[in-house]
Amino acid sequence: MVFRFDRSQLVIIRSIVSTIGFVLPLVLGVITGHIIEGVSIAGGASSLGSVSLTSTHRIRLRTMILVGLGVAISACIGALTEPYPWLSILTIGIWSFATGLLLAINQNAMIIGLQSTIAMIILTHFTLSPVQALLQALLMFIGALLQIMLSVIPFRQKVGSESQLLITIYQSLADYAEDPNDIDNIRQISSDLRRAEDIFTTNKPVGKKAKIFYRLFEQAGSIRLRLTIMSDTLQLFIEQGGEQYEQTAAEIRKELKNILNAMAEDITQTALADKQTQRYEYIDRLIKELVQHEPDNYKLQQIQIHYKSLRAHLRNADKLNRSTHKSRPVLAWRPQLPQWRVQLKAHTRVQLKNPLSTIQANLTLQSTVFRHAIRLAIVMVIASMIYRFSPLERSYWIPISAILVLRPDFTTTFTRGIARLLGTMLGALSISLLLDILPPTYTTLLIIEVIVTFGAYALLIANYGMFSYFMTIEIIVLLNFVDKHTIELGIYRTVDTIIGGMLALIVYLLWPTWEHLRISTRIADRLEALNYYYIEVINAYIDPDNYDPASILECRKQARLARTNAEASVNQALKEPEKYPFDKNTTQCMLTNAEQIAENIISLEAYLLNMPSHPPLPMLAPLEAAIAGMLESLSATLRGEQTNTSVPDVDSILRQLEAKRSKLRTQDKIASARLSFVLFESRLIISNIHAMQQLLYTQIEAKQTGDLASA
Repeated sequence: MVFRFDRSQLVIIRSIVSTIGFVLPLVLGVITGHIIEGVSIAGGASSLGSVSLTSTHRIRLRTMILVGLGVAISACIGALTEPYPWLSILTIGIWSFATGLLLAINQNAMIIGLQSTIAMIILTHFTLSPVQALLQALLMFIGALLQIMLSVIPFRQKVGSESQLLITIYQSLADYAEDPNDIDNIRQISSDLRRAEDIFTTNKPVGKKAKIFYRLFEQAGSIRLRLTIMSDTLQLFIEQGGEQYEQTAAEIRKELKNILNAMAEDITQTALADKQTQRYEYIDRLIKELVQHEPDNYKLQQIQIHYKSLRAHLRNADKLNRSTHKSRPVLAWRPQLPQWRVQLKAHTRVQLKNPLSTIQANLTLQSTVFRHAIRLAIVMVIASMIYRFSPLERSYWIPISAILVLRPDFTTTFTRGIARLLGTMLGALSISLLLDILPPTYTTLLIIEVIVTFGAYALLIANYGMFSYFMTIEIIVLLNFVDKHTIELGIYRTVDTIIGGMLALIVYLLWPTWEHLRISTRIADRLEALNYYYIEVINAYIDPDNYDPASILECRKQARLARTNAEASVNQALKEPEKYPFDKNTTQCMLTNAEQIAENIISLEAYLLNMPSHPPLPMLAPLEAAIAGMLESLSATLRGEQTNTSVPDVDSILRQLEAKRSKLRTQDKIASARLSFVLFESRLIISNIHAMQQLLYTQIEAKQTGDLASA
């Protein structure tokens, strides 16, 4: 992981733009003789240079604006607290805690906190008057604005980044289809889908193509889920005596990979539809031959059912893809919603991802993110105390290194720590030798800055060690514009980086978070929270007099907390050492199903808010009991508990409710419309529950097979 270099993650064009934004103030400062001002503006531009390298245009622009404001305000506060060491340490601790807590929202939110905290730490090194502090903050904000303006110019297209992200997702799905048990494939598709979720759920799709891309993203999640279920069932069948069909299974996986790769190509260029049809027909024939060999084999029948479900989603994605290259209207892949659903107003407080509500829900020791925020704050307070009270020169690099190294998970913390340490030492040594050979004129420094700044930005995602190498040189050269002690600067930075990095690693070892032990419990907690949330909402439909907004709000808050904990647990466990195995595919797919159930419950609550006055629907009581029982049973299974709750026949209940809805259509149209809406959302919930049941069934059966084999 430390030495891994991913060429596909190289960022060239945007790195050139960010480099211009950083170097331009230095050039103007040298030309005009205002070196210090140029360095200050370049410092502000540097903070935003890396932010402009990822995400879509709208998210990138919003994040850069918030980072620019955060950096300017934090720099001013840092300069003002410099004369008061303990106040400075306390402020850095608070900012660090907020940075850790912002992870509950997403990675971009964390970056805002991270860059703001770093700016605060740097400015605590300088003794400035209040007026000078404000001027310094203003100069850094000017640098930030420069980067923002430059980032807008070359990227005016609205959906370019989304299309590239979708290509990456479908290519990752193709690799996953070929080998769904490979840990690198699992991590890659999980990472891509999480990144896409942040982008597509934050941006409201505008325009025909953007809406199609959003649907393609939704289909990708469904395809991943169906791939997992089918692959697990197929693998289990082979392990239980179907070894002679191993070659057939490999052929099926190969063709699925070809189909998904063709979809990735079709996002930007028209692929051959006939070729795709031939691939589908070939897999159809392989599956049919499998079933014909053993027509009474239940496992093979299940494989056929799962493949049909997967094929439906693949074909829908194909249709959406082709519609981007045609002028005709898009063929909708999902059921058309009734008109009354389209008219629902947006309620900010019941959104699936409301940032403020998410933060509030995680302000508890039960939250994984909250505990990480506390750990980060403790590390930063210790590092800041060393910085403020030790005799080390320029020791503000100690807390900066600590906050850059410490992450919620094991792998990222230790790989970043080692990579940063090696990159810093090599960078400090390289620039010291280089400036000992070359005359450190402003022209020389500017040329070096252009090269290393571009290298740092271009390699940020591809390899963190190389990024640290170039970034170390960039910072030392930047300081050389106002301080010519190059060798001393290199030594100080190396020593401080070692201290800060080692401090972060030691604290992580003393307070580790091995999440693989908690995954089943976290997902069970997630399902329980959704169960309570669902019951509260449906009770308001059954008897409007029981509608209790405060109780529903509390259930929604607990559901958000459980969601954050479950996602953080799985994401961190994926980055733990391989000696701690767990079923990576099943857990991630169950998270996806739980997320879809949450969306359905939120839709039900939003409908209540739009229609607060409505007739009671007591006929929903059996459906409520059935769905609640299914969720309770799933939760108990995940905890390894036995449940004695008998779940009613949900299909029979749905048929009875459909009959009542038909009668209400002529008797009470309002009640019929409400019942229709509840049934629509309930069917989606039940479908996701059935998918989770199948995942757990396959997992348990595979475990039993493994236990028998080992016995």
